[in-house]
Amino acid sequence: MIKPASQIRTTFNIALFAILFLPYKFIQAIAISVILIFALSYLWASQLDKQLSAERAVKEIKTVSFEKLTISFTIKNKSRFPALLCYVLDNVPFLHVFDKKNERLFKLGAHEQKSFFYEVNAMNRGLYTAGPLLIKTTDPLGLFEVIKEIECTQRILVRPARIQLKTIPIPGLPQGNIKINNPIYEDITMRRAIREYKDGDELKRINWRASAKFGGLFTNEYENTFDAPFFVFLNLAKDDYPLHLRHEKGEKAIEIAASIINIASRLKQRCGFAAYGSGFPFIKPGQNQAECILDILALIQMEDGKLEYDPMTKLKQELSSGTLLFIIGPEEVDLYNDKIAAKQYGITTKSLGIMKEVCK
Repeated sequence: MIKPASQIRTTFNIALFAILFLPYKFIQAIAISVILIFALSYLWASQLDKQLSAERAVKEIKTVSFEKLTISFTIKNKSRFPALLCYVLDNVPFLHVFDKKNERLFKLGAHEQKSFFYEVNAMNRGLYTAGPLLIKTTDPLGLFEVIKEIECTQRILVRPARIQLKTIPIPGLPQGNIKINNPIYEDITMRRAIREYKDGDELKRINWRASAKFGGLFTNEYENTFDAPFFVFLNLAKDDYPLHLRHEKGEKAIEIAASIINIASRLKQRCGFAAYGSGFPFIKPGQNQAECILDILALIQMEDGKLEYDPMTKLKQELSSGTLLFIIGPEEVDLYNDKIAAKQYGITTKSLGIMKEVCK
């Protein structure tokens, strides 16, 4: 949109009147010059209006509550006229912007582009949007203001905040991704080293090829590894939480669930998820599902009603033996809050009574 200055229409009419009706050539020359200046300024502004554009490198970014996130965008001027004074505002509602750097004043030359960066954070998990971008500029004389709103939006998915909680995934199933100094989990598919034979070594461990090559007995040593499939059940039934602290405790339950899923992801373990919550999601344990579950936890909400069944009994039939089942509800949240209030460190899912092994 091009917005003319308040007095430009009156000035234009006076100049046109002088050209048409006044016999004085000097005044007519001035009036023609004024109209030519107006025309050139309008051409300048119209080119900027058409040729200014904006873009973002990515359409969606993910972060965690209370952690800083860098947002970027690029302004391009494809016209042959420079924007001598340009203002841009990136609209980011409900997010805290550091130093108000989502709005800038700058100069943009002809066929030039500039990238801008600023930091934000979110106090609450959820889905937010950056954009649209508002750009304002003008011709050199300030006669015509160019106002553009560019629908260059970016989705920002904010996951639950990180908390102080550890999960020690033992017991588990042999031959997996987690290394441990316990020969009970020896993985014969992952040879670690070869050493000289010692009395008592089993014959099946002898590396006969190396023994023949070096003229002595050599024994294989293997990595000790195990797997521990994770499954998280999250109780977000409203009636199970006290009314006056319902939101705070529900959010803490979600943060505990997210912490466990993050650990599963870091350990490269299969993980699954179910909840008494909005949408009632159910995801069986599988590889590479942690990101999907964390996205669900960024958006899930509490659900009306009360949990009327025992999750352990119900899920036992769905899960394989050896799966680590984590059940999170109001009692576990209260225990966690009590330990935090008592300034206890090294809080684990086992000490909270959250972790249970599925046995059949």
